[in-house]
Amino acid sequence: MKIAYKIALASVLSGGSHVVAAQHTQAFTSEERYFHEGVELFDRAKYGSAQEAFKKYIELIGVDAKTADAQYYYALSGLYLLHPDAEQLVLNFARKFPTHPKTALANYELGLYYFEQKDYKKAVELLKDAPTHLLSIKQNRELEFKLGYSYFATKDFDNAKIWFDKNKTTGFREDEHRFAYASNYYAGYISYRKGDYAAAKEDLKIAEKNEAYARIVPYMITEILYKENDVFEVIRYGEAALAQKPQVQQADEIALLVGDAYYQRGEYKTAEKYFSQFAEGKRTLDPVVQYKIGFTDYKNNNYENAIANFKAVALKKDSLGQNAAYYLGLSYLKDNNKQFALTAFDQARKNDQDKEVTEAATLKYAQVNFDLGNFREVINSLAEYNKNYPNSQEAEEADRLLSESYFGSNDYAAAIRHIEAMEKKSWRILQTYQRVTYYHGVNLFNDSKFPQAVAMLDKSLQYPYDKEVTAASHFVKGEAYSIGQRYNDAINSYAAVFRTAPNTKEDYYIKSRYGIGYAYFNTKEYEKALTHFKAYLDNIQPSNPNYNDATVRLADSYYVNKNYNEALKLYERVISSSSPDRDYALFQKGVVLSILNQNQKAKDALQDLINKYANSRFRDDAMYQFAVIDFESGNYQAAVQGFTRLINGVPDSKLVPNALQKRGIAYSNLRQNDLAIADQQRVLDEFPDSKVASGALYSLQEVLGQENRSSEFDKYVDKYKSANPDNNALESIEFEAAKTLYFNQNYKEAAVKLENYIKSYSKSSFVPDARYYLADSYLRSDNKQAGVKMMKQVVTENRSEFVNRAIQRVADMEFEAQNYQEAIKYYSRLRDLATNRKEQQTALVGLMQSYFRTNDYAGTKRVANELISQGNASLNAYNSALLFRAKSTLAQGNVAQALTELRETTTSASDIHGAEAHYLISETLFKQKKNQEALDHAFEFSNKFGNYDFWLGKTFLLIADIYVAQNEMFQARATLNSIIENAPNQEIVTEAKQKLSKLDGNNSQKAQPQNLQPQQQRSSKSDSIINRNQVDSLEQPIDTTGQQN
Repeated sequence: MKIAYKIALASVLSGGSHVVAAQHTQAFTSEERYFHEGVELFDRAKYGSAQEAFKKYIELIGVDAKTADAQYYYALSGLYLLHPDAEQLVLNFARKFPTHPKTALANYELGLYYFEQKDYKKAVELLKDAPTHLLSIKQNRELEFKLGYSYFATKDFDNAKIWFDKNKTTGFREDEHRFAYASNYYAGYISYRKGDYAAAKEDLKIAEKNEAYARIVPYMITEILYKENDVFEVIRYGEAALAQKPQVQQADEIALLVGDAYYQRGEYKTAEKYFSQFAEGKRTLDPVVQYKIGFTDYKNNNYENAIANFKAVALKKDSLGQNAAYYLGLSYLKDNNKQFALTAFDQARKNDQDKEVTEAATLKYAQVNFDLGNFREVINSLAEYNKNYPNSQEAEEADRLLSESYFGSNDYAAAIRHIEAMEKKSWRILQTYQRVTYYHGVNLFNDSKFPQAVAMLDKSLQYPYDKEVTAASHFVKGEAYSIGQRYNDAINSYAAVFRTAPNTKEDYYIKSRYGIGYAYFNTKEYEKALTHFKAYLDNIQPSNPNYNDATVRLADSYYVNKNYNEALKLYERVISSSSPDRDYALFQKGVVLSILNQNQKAKDALQDLINKYANSRFRDDAMYQFAVIDFESGNYQAAVQGFTRLINGVPDSKLVPNALQKRGIAYSNLRQNDLAIADQQRVLDEFPDSKVASGALYSLQEVLGQENRSSEFDKYVDKYKSANPDNNALESIEFEAAKTLYFNQNYKEAAVKLENYIKSYSKSSFVPDARYYLADSYLRSDNKQAGVKMMKQVVTENRSEFVNRAIQRVADMEFEAQNYQEAIKYYSRLRDLATNRKEQQTALVGLMQSYFRTNDYAGTKRVANELISQGNASLNAYNSALLFRAKSTLAQGNVAQALTELRETTTSASDIHGAEAHYLISETLFKQKKNQEALDHAFEFSNKFGNYDFWLGKTFLLIADIYVAQNEMFQARATLNSIIENAPNQEIVTEAKQKLSKLDGNNSQKAQPQNLQPQQQRSSKSDSIINRNQVDSLEQPIDTTGQQN
């Protein structure tokens, strides 16, 4: 409460008659003396004493109309003293004396009281009816301002403006009343709210001349100039305001507006100065402001700061965020960081708020992907570019990128679909089509999808623009036909290579010599095979991986054509090499030498094989042939020893029945007929359906006759007949009928037939094979339990032609069931009994993977190295061996060596093994905290392995983790969002969602906005387009009611 002000007011309220009366107190009665004493004390602002005097007066006279003036002064004194009952006393007075002349003044005083208490609603009610005719000019000025402000505080701006306009001044005067400039200030603000900027500026500029408002008003005037889009005046006035001393209030906000004015004029250097002044010390900025600061940095070539500012805005799902993401990408390009630019452009193209920005970002995204070799993503991003932007000025550039990406892409299937869907195809597109169909055909071939590969290669051959691609297509077709054992078709395809590529030194011409040589070899046209194998060897170096194999096949061709000396020379060449076929060459050497009657040399060669190659699949053949040489030379005792070595040493050998039959004959020649009879009987008991069974029967008849035991012969004849029924016999017909159902894939019906067959003809020689077919039928009709049991019975019985297949199936099923020790047992047996290279490699791959699953890394590497050293392992087996060797080394903790081996894998393998190896390299580097090296390597994945969705997804999850480690949260979030939107593998998508949720939980922030009107910037294709919005920044003016002079 302003006491000095109340003293002045009291004399007015007491009226002149009281002053006169006070001068003649000696004539007053005792009661009146108290009243006049009270008035005198009231005028002297001694309100407590005045209240005492008035109280005595009222007590003497009584509370009635006669004491109304005394009650008025008593209540008013309490109000000035802020007594808690004073407000009620004034209200009581007004209620008791509604027509009393002082009631209006009492209401006025109470209104001022409410104003001081900031109860503006009550203040309005009392002040609006104040008796202005009873108030002085000065009091009326106070009334106008306080009533205006009370209206203002209760948001009745229209009435507030009326009273402020009454109270304000129209010019600066030294003697102006003390509320005038405050009223100009508030009137200016209300005009601003109504959009009457001219009136607002006029009032605010007058208020600015007062010291109380000199530091407050400049921001408001600058804001109004900014709203009027008068950028030149914003700069002139704003810079002048910023130069004031002491500093004006909200100088940083003025700097922001001045900076934005320079921004709109394209004067980015100066804009940067004021934007920096505004942003200094602020942790967060309004997105529009931060965008403009970032754009200013971009224009000033300050790309590091531009990146920091754009990143903070780019994840917003609006037009501003889209523009920020686009310019973030451009900034990264300027900073030579194409990988980060890629993520930014991807964000911009997917935030489809502004079509022009989407178009520009899509093309940029494709261009950067092309530069980085991500051809598959170029195709994906531009697949519908021309459709979506038919009038694009960049259509030609998009077509160029698309066409060139087809050549470099691994996603040939998508490229083919795109080209085939095109209504018009230029010769250049058709030439591209020839290439991508060829490449896709090769991929299908490598995935063992041979019929599909042939169909795709036929598509390529429809457009023979490039002769080299045409020759390659014919060659791969020949390879596919050979694998499918369609050798005549293979021969035709290889021959087409010779017609297409007449230069005998061309790569596919030479390779086709090898392929057609094999095709003729397998059709037993050995003379033709010989010609091509010889031509092939004449055109390659001994270092060629197929050199030794071709040498073996040429030697075999000479052997079949009885050119033994040439064959022997070639076998010797292979034996002295590092070829994995050295054991076979030794065996063949022994056979050839025996034909040439060089028996001792033959036996030496065979013994050399037996001694050196304990795991050779030809070891039992060598043992058998060794014994046969002695047998045919009449050395029956030595032959018996040789055959016995095989029978006892390799009891599972397919040659055991042959060895038994010949050993029986040898015993017969040695007059050891009991032993001879035992061997021939064993053949007929255990192997009645073998090819030597008839010979054993003949020999048995002869020896039994010599021993006068011919009566025993009949039962063996019956046994032989049972095991070897006539082709027209019923059991043979029924077996063939069951097999027909099996081969027609009617597995459930086949199983029923086979079950009945085995039950009806349990002694038949067909039963072992029938069990295999039955086991496989169970498995193929989802009766796994019965299938596994029956397949194991086939293995245990060891009589079926398909026993090795059964062993492999059991091994594979044990592996799938994670019974790795059992799998190892069966894979080991398959390796020992393998009759061809494919079975051997299948066994080794299974062993290797089973050892790895049991953490036997030494065993894994031992088998892997065996596969790698073979030299002629299939591509899949070789690549698998490289990968598991590296993974085992990594598991053993030898990281440096593991990285070397993983890199060797990625160099050799372009299949899924290479994809996993590539991922493991990136992951290992990340674990070593070599974040940038890991990131660079991870980004190379899609260039070579983009078709392998699972490992592609894992790689991008790893990239997101690396970004988090580098505190690149924008990149991390954008990468995870891209995985969620695009990854086809649900496991990968789920993991990405979990990582994104964790990331958002750990990094949530709330920005404190700074207001700035967004401006449209569009100078060229490189500029942004942002919607213009109006922003009310003057939500509430500064309260200056207590700052008047």
